[in-house]
Amino acid sequence: MRKKIALSIAGSDPSGGAGIQADLKAFTILGVHGITTITCITAQNTQRVKKIHKLPVEVIEDQIDAILEDMRPDAVKTGMLYDEEIINMIAEKIKKYRMKTVVDPVMVATSGDALSKNDFVKALKNKMIPIAYMVTPNIQEANALTGRKIDDINDVKKACKEIQELGPSYVLIKGGHLKGKNAEDVLFDGKDFTVFSLPMIPDRLAHGSGCTLSALITGFLALEEKPAEAVRKSKHMLWNMINEGYKPGKGSDVLNYSPNMIADMPPYFPTDEHFVVWLELKKAVDELLNFLPKEFVPEVGMNIGYALPNAKRFEDVCAVNGRIVKTKDKPVRCDGIEFDVSKHAASIILAAMKFDKKIRCAMNLKYSDENIERCKKAGFKIGTFDRLQEPQDTKSTMEWGTTKAIQKLGFMPDIIYDTGGKGKEPMIRILGKNPKDVVNKARILFKKI
Repeated sequence: MRKKIALSIAGSDPSGGAGIQADLKAFTILGVHGITTITCITAQNTQRVKKIHKLPVEVIEDQIDAILEDMRPDAVKTGMLYDEEIINMIAEKIKKYRMKTVVDPVMVATSGDALSKNDFVKALKNKMIPIAYMVTPNIQEANALTGRKIDDINDVKKACKEIQELGPSYVLIKGGHLKGKNAEDVLFDGKDFTVFSLPMIPDRLAHGSGCTLSALITGFLALEEKPAEAVRKSKHMLWNMINEGYKPGKGSDVLNYSPNMIADMPPYFPTDEHFVVWLELKKAVDELLNFLPKEFVPEVGMNIGYALPNAKRFEDVCAVNGRIVKTKDKPVRCDGIEFDVSKHAASIILAAMKFDKKIRCAMNLKYSDENIERCKKAGFKIGTFDRLQEPQDTKSTMEWGTTKAIQKLGFMPDIIYDTGGKGKEPMIRILGKNPKDVVNKARILFKKI
């Protein structure tokens, strides 16, 4: 089978955080074969850009011609093009070979250093943007392209329309520099707007994040994803890379491209809310495994689930695939964190949400009389049900039992337990508004040991 190919035409970053180096990492993560054309060699690090050495335009052209006589990319990304001379030549090659191109109008580095000359914007608007499949400016770049001051999402949409009138099929304005709790990116196809919104990560200045988002989008387009889904998937992956970023030098963070981290993500999130639920649960599970005593893990294993707002189906609940189990040394999770993998956890949560929509998380723990006493000493509200009273035609014990315990109490408890039945292990369940709430309750309980 032929492997998909993506071409990056951009500058080189010796610090490995942005430019050609970042693009190749992004392509590789997606399983796409990355090829490159270098336009400039920069002398930069995570703190600043010290010098830019523009390659002679004939050297850049030789690179492209050598590549394209041998292979044909499925998608192309342009990054640092630097000046009018380079833009004119690259634009001619894109038109000649009819390449699907994502234009990332790189003008300024994360450090604030300029990465383009004064004639750059005019040439970009006249030559590159009209032939682009997608243009991906950030707020400052969109401001330079439109002359419009951009302060809020309405300004972003107006700027999208102005840039789209120049000729590209799609415009994506990256909103990470807007003020607010969420980073909101806006995609415009000439008719409709799609807003992608994820929580802002505080105190993170991620070197190469813009390059990587555009490269991921290019890779997904090479893999024949539709534009909106290419953007959504790329934004979700980038968020995780930024969140898990690290500081190799004295300046900005760089992104974490760890294959293990990426492999831990489900392959597809249909909405931004799915990603937020997955992320909150993953962070809570990682925290839980750092302090969870293995004595609290039931014989059948342990799970924690978290539902989407207004969840109604098993598919709306995220949980640990394969549960958390005991090993000789410590508890571990068997597999990744995914939606629709635990009917047990989902049944408890969905039943609780019928009484209070805010109760969207639940976790099971090993039952013992001592553990119930610890729950009481911790001041938790406690409910219970008796499996022996369960009707024979009950479809879900967990749904029935959770409902029964809440109805009997007349209010929402922190803890619901049962003492088991024939072939059924007794169990304690912690309920809460979100994974952080549930894990905090577990931490309080474990301190009572």
